[in-house]
This record gives sequence, structure tokens and C-alpha cells, in this order.
Amino acid sequence: MVEETRGSFALPLALLAASACGGSADSAKGGASDAGPTGDAAVVPPDAEEQPEASPGLIAVPLFSCDGTGYTVGTTIGSQQFQFLVDTGSTTLGVAASTCSSCDVSPKYTPGATAVDKHATAESTYDLGSWTGEIYEDSVVLGSAASTEVDLVGIQTQSMFFGGDSCDSKLGGLQGVIGFGPAEAALPGTNGYFDELVAAASMPNVFATELCDTEGTLWLGGYDPSFTTAAPQYVPLITDPFSQLYYAVDLTSITVNGTTVPIASSTYTDSVVDTGTSVFLLGTTAYDSLTTAIAKSTQFQSMVGQASWFAEGCSQQTAFSATKAGLDAALPALTLTFGSGATVQALPTESYLVSVTSNVWCPALGSQAQSEDGFPFASVMGAAVLRSSVVIFDRAKKRIGFAPHTACP
Repeated sequence: MVEETRGSFALPLALLAASACGGSADSAKGGASDAGPTGDAAVVPPDAEEQPEASPGLIAVPLFSCDGTGYTVGTTIGSQQFQFLVDTGSTTLGVAASTCSSCDVSPKYTPGATAVDKHATAESTYDLGSWTGEIYEDSVVLGSAASTEVDLVGIQTQSMFFGGDSCDSKLGGLQGVIGFGPAEAALPGTNGYFDELVAAASMPNVFATELCDTEGTLWLGGYDPSFTTAAPQYVPLITDPFSQLYYAVDLTSITVNGTTVPIASSTYTDSVVDTGTSVFLLGTTAYDSLTTAIAKSTQFQSMVGQASWFAEGCSQQTAFSATKAGLDAALPALTLTFGSGATVQALPTESYLVSVTSNVWCPALGSQAQSEDGFPFASVMGAAVLRSSVVIFDRAKKRIGFAPHTACP
């Protein structure tokens, strides 16, 4: 997707759509946790549930990633196959159309026999890019799911929306985005793939992700508990004006190295759960406090550097080489605490460090000045920190579940 490049490394920046009118607050888009208590004396975490069996109709779709910061899924539209960014921060499906001379990707969408031109247009603008296009109704298929009719956008013009990194997918490029956000966030005249699938196939209104360094899984209709090591802890979705546009939760604080850093405040309460954002994005005050607390670790100082390392970005000068196991054993993990009382353990390599190539690590934290008209959030929990858990988007019960996951391949 849109990329921010420093040195010879590129971290993909994705989209956080801000309204159904196409606005955006796109900013810096940019493992295995403890198995949990066992035995008779085990304490059940708040909102934890018994481990269920996988649903009979559960659909598992493979995901691909270059560096653990953006995840793509193979998608069929009509008879054509594409690779799209999986984005829970937006809803509309947008694909580069054959008429787009500025879309330097391949393949491009050519409306075929299954397509219906809706004779309407849509546009979306982000801090780092924009596009406009024609709305079509066409059949869309993910994995073994049934074919579903979706009102999507064939992108005809774009600016800085598509990146040039051929590592974006196994097909050699990224041709668009498939949104899994709330239905209300769809651009006018369009709808969301998963909303239409749930309605057409009577599928449970739940999907889930496991994100690993170079691959992952997207489950439609639930999740597979065999990929988890303990029951999920559920946190309720926040009910406020943003709740129609994003999956927002109350992340109250993060504890690391004996220091607890407040995240939510009386002014900025919402933390958005967004697979389409590459980094774990925080307000500047929380970012400064958290990076300082992490860097108090003598192991961090010897292996990585000072707190200023996080702000230097990802380049040949700042990236360092180490094994995942070594980093997770030596450096302090994060404990995320939510307003419901639920806590999530996030290992260093699944929260504030990201591997851009094999065993080469860069910062996975980002900062953004908070403002009501710019970044009105407590944080954006992007792909970097969502790798710490199987994340269950239980839209039917208006909650998000976090379960410690089994070791990635």
C-alpha cells in the first residue's frame, strides 16, 4: 500500500478511513503469550470464556506478509484474482481498474460478465494518498466462501495510494484493499464484503485473525481455538460517534518494566483495532513515556540503544540483527490493560519491534500529535501489536476478543 521509506527499508503504511464520505485520519500506517492459568486454583480473567470448538462452517483463508506490518489476502472478483490488503479500519473494497493509467500494479480489474456498472463514483482521501473510481456490483470470493455480490470501487485515478514494493504479496504486487470495518463506514454507494457474506450465507457475524511474521490466517464465521493456548478475553466495543466507523476499545494503560503508562484519557478514549495500520500508533505523551520505560531495561540499552532509537525510524543505520527468541527472552514485554479489566501480554517482537527481513529488527511504535480534527484517538492498535494474539472481531456481540496464540510457523 502507501509506503514510508527510510534508508533501504520500506514499512507499508495503510489506511484508517475516517468517514463514510471518504475522509481519513491515516497516520504513520504506518507471540506467543503466556498460556494462562491452569489447574484448580486458576483465576479466570475478566470476560474470559471457555474454549469452544471450531464452528462447522468456519472458513480459514491464508494471509501473506513481507514483514509483519501489512497482510494481504487472495481475492477473486468475477474470474480475476487479486491480492488485497486486509483492513479493519475501512469497509469498502477498492481495486485498481484497467482504466487507471496511474495505477502501477498488475493485474488490474476489468469488469466482466458478472459486473454491473452502477453509474456512480466514489472517492477516498488519506493523509498519504487518495483515489477515485467507478462503482460496480460484482461477485467476490475469499477462500472457500460462497460467491457474494459486492458494491465495490474500480479505482480509476490515484495519488500515492499504491506502493512499489513487489514484496507486498505472493502475486508480485498489491492491487487494492478489502475492508472489514463496520457497515456504516462504507463509502456512499458501496457496501462491505463481510457484511454481504453474513447476510447472504447466514454466517455468524464474527471474523478473526492470527498475524505472523510472513503469513497468517483470516477466519470467517468465528475462529479456530486450536490456534490459541487459552480462552479469549473479551473487551466491549466503545459506544460513541466513532463506533459506527471503527472497532474502538478502551485501552486504559500499558505496563512495561515496572512502569504503567496511561493510554486512554478523559479527552481521547478510543483505541482503534486496525489490521490495516502497520505500527502501534500512540499519542505523543504516551509514546514518549512508553519508549522511555522500555529503554530503562539494561538489556534493551545493550542490544538496541536508548529511547531515541524508536524515533529514528527504520533504516540501515537503526536496524539491528537478533533472533526473535533471544529478543523475547531478554527484553521486557508489554501488558495491555483494558477498561473491562482484561489484560493482554505482548512480547517485544509482537508489539514494539518488527522484523523487516530475517532477524533484522526495526521500531514498531509510532507517535502522532492528538487533535480533534487530526488524530482524535488514544491509540491505533495496528498489525504490529495485533500479532500478539488471535484477535476475534465478534460483531454480533459488539466486542473484541484477544487470545494468546500458538507459536507461528
